Amino acid sequence: MKVLNKVITFGAVSLAFASSSSVSLSADVTGNATAQIQTAVSVIENTTMNFGNTAVDASGGTVTMTSSGAVSGPAGYSFSGSPTAGAFTVTADASTAVTISFTDGTLTGPGTAMALNNFTHNAGGTPTTDGSGSLVFNVGGDMVVNATQASGAYSGTYTVTVNY
Repeated sequence: MKVLNKVITFGAVSLAFASSSSVSLSADVTGNATAQIQTAVSVIENTTMNFGNTAVDASGGTVTMTSSGAVSGPAGYSFSGSPTAGAFTVTADASTAVTISFTDGTLTGPGTAMALNNFTHNAGGTPTTDGSGSLVFNVGGDMVVNATQASGAYSGTYTVTVNY
């Protein structure tokens, strides 16, 4: 009976020690959190992209406008009028890097619709707003003229997206 009492006593002491030791192994710590709220980005179009007057041949081709407003195209095409690159102003947080991206567009008119694509801008490889939160940049791109494109006035849209 003495052996049995020692085993029961030892078991009870072990159980009490085990339950009290698990409580002493816990700890609390206070976590920290931060946030940076940024001003919503706004973009406005200052100048509409205008390819000017383009005289084309029957074969079709791609007319390219640079972000400085210069146009060029296939041999046999001629250009006149006053072509202008698109111009945009971004308003956002001061001295903050942004990304600029484009969604292709379409020009519609009296003939088959023409694609607008391959956009470029002159805001540099890492566009950044200035100290007042402003960024002004120009946009060029390609106008894809279809074979036997009907003459006449065409207009359309494309999307410029600016993100932090």
